Amino acid sequence: MPNNSAVIAALAVLVASFLGLYAVLGSAGGAALVAVGAAVLAGLAGHTVSQSARRRRLARDVSEVNGRVAALAARVSHAATRSSLLRACDTVPRLLERTGTVDPAALPATLHKLHDYLLSVESALRRYAEIQDHPSSYRDAENLLAAGRRTLTGFESFAAHAAGQVGDANLESFFRDLAHLELMTPPRLPPSEEL
Repeated sequence: MPNNSAVIAALAVLVASFLGLYAVLGSAGGAALVAVGAAVLAGLAGHTVSQSARRRRLARDVSEVNGRVAALAARVSHAATRSSLLRACDTVPRLLERTGTVDPAALPATLHKLHDYLLSVESALRRYAEIQDHPSSYRDAENLLAAGRRTLTGFESFAAHAAGQVGDANLESFFRDLAHLELMTPPRLPPSEEL
């Protein structure tokens, strides 16, 4: 569905091109036909540009949330949990890069899902850090932290699994390229001339 700016651009092109063509051609039918075509093209172009801008904005948002999660993870005192969270944060950019390379059409959906997931991780990690920093303010802080560690380390599994799925989708072309290389005879280079 086109957004408002694409519709407004299409309408502006429609009116301007109709008036201009009508003044030049003197034919309302011909001017209307060409103006409608120009408006449709302008609307499609506006929609494409708008989608691209939304995708870039969402990718930037994902990167920012991932950075905040990494900063919060660095504050975690439990070494294994901290390492797991930081590895997951390192995996996120590779996941997005692979998705953009292997299946660019899936990138917007991946960005939305990842953004929502990272916001949940950030929220849970903020609370974990609060409990860690002020355990006396919470009843049964040790059990809360243990439950938090178990859940938060799932972020690494999620990121690794998602990156693996995207990587596996691209293995077919990798094996095809390897088979092609095995069948090719290496080219002979011309002998070098000695001076």
